[in-house]
Amino acid sequence: MKKNILLIISVLSIGSFLYSGTIQPSLSMRFNDVVNQQSENGGVIDPVLVLGFAMSLEEGVYAGFDSDGTDSRIFISFDYGTVGMGIDENGDAQFTVGAKYSALSNLDVCLDYVINNLADGADEDNPASIPNELRLSLGVTF
Repeated sequence: MKKNILLIISVLSIGSFLYSGTIQPSLSMRFNDVVNQQSENGGVIDPVLVLGFAMSLEEGVYAGFDSDGTDSRIFISFDYGTVGMGIDENGDAQFTVGAKYSALSNLDVCLDYVINNLADGADEDNPASIPNELRLSLGVTF
C-alpha cells in the first residue's frame, strides 16, 4: 500500500512538471513615486529591491507574483504591458497598469501607474492612506 501511494505521488509530481509552464525568477530595482517623492538624500530617489517570479502561460503572456517586502501583487504581463492587483504596506488594495519595454534579452524597463485610491473606506472625509503614484523599475529575468 505504501508503494502504491508513493508511486501515485511520484507520477503526479512528474506529470505536473512536464505540463507546467516555464517559471522565470526576476530581480528588479524599483523607484517608487518618481514624480512626487521627497528623498532624504537631497532629491535622489531611493531604490527598492523587488523579488518575484513569472510563469509562461503562452507565447508572450506571463502571470506571476512580485513583492518588495511591504507591498505585493499578482500580475498578468503581455509583451507590451502589465496589469496587476495586490496590497500595499497598510493592507489596502492597490491596482497597477503599466507598460514594459524589453531593452535587452533579459532586461526590462517598466513604468507602472499604481492606483491606491480604490481602497475600502476611501471617501472625501477619509482619503486613501497612500496617494496614487508612478513608479519605474529596471528588472532582470533569469
